[in-house]
Amino acid sequence: MTCCVIGVGNDLRGDDAVGLVVARALAGELDGTVRVLECEGEPVSLLAAWEGYDRAIVVDATQSGAAPGTIRRIAAHAGPLPASLSRSSTHLLGIADAIELARVLGRLPERTIVYGVEGASFAAGSELSEPAAAAADRVADAIRRELGGRD
Repeated sequence: MTCCVIGVGNDLRGDDAVGLVVARALAGELDGTVRVLECEGEPVSLLAAWEGYDRAIVVDATQSGAAPGTIRRIAAHAGPLPASLSRSSTHLLGIADAIELARVLGRLPERTIVYGVEGASFAAGSELSEPAAAAADRVADAIRRELGGRD
């Protein structure tokens, strides 16, 4: 099974960088069968990023009103992402939109997991918050375990 891990975000908008932080933590340490990518543009670019992979793990920040640092793991291949995760995004189209577009087009990997990390601050120029940074470490550990077959 081929797999990619994709961190989504924007380094210049505080907690929106959490997906990128996770991808950078995993880059170079996963075996050669797992490709680690960063997606700093619009999430619709995920359709090209995961093309050819039958398994994708996507990490992005969320703004659902939950406590900062809250982590959600969602099996996106099993059905739509919760509406609470698609109502706001710093992108034109959000992750949920990209996943649903891929599903309709038949371009969603067979197994697609989304890790959403609730952010505290998305202001331009802000740093990654402490809750998001701690959650990034926990998500990276969870992905390591998941890819090690201990799903």
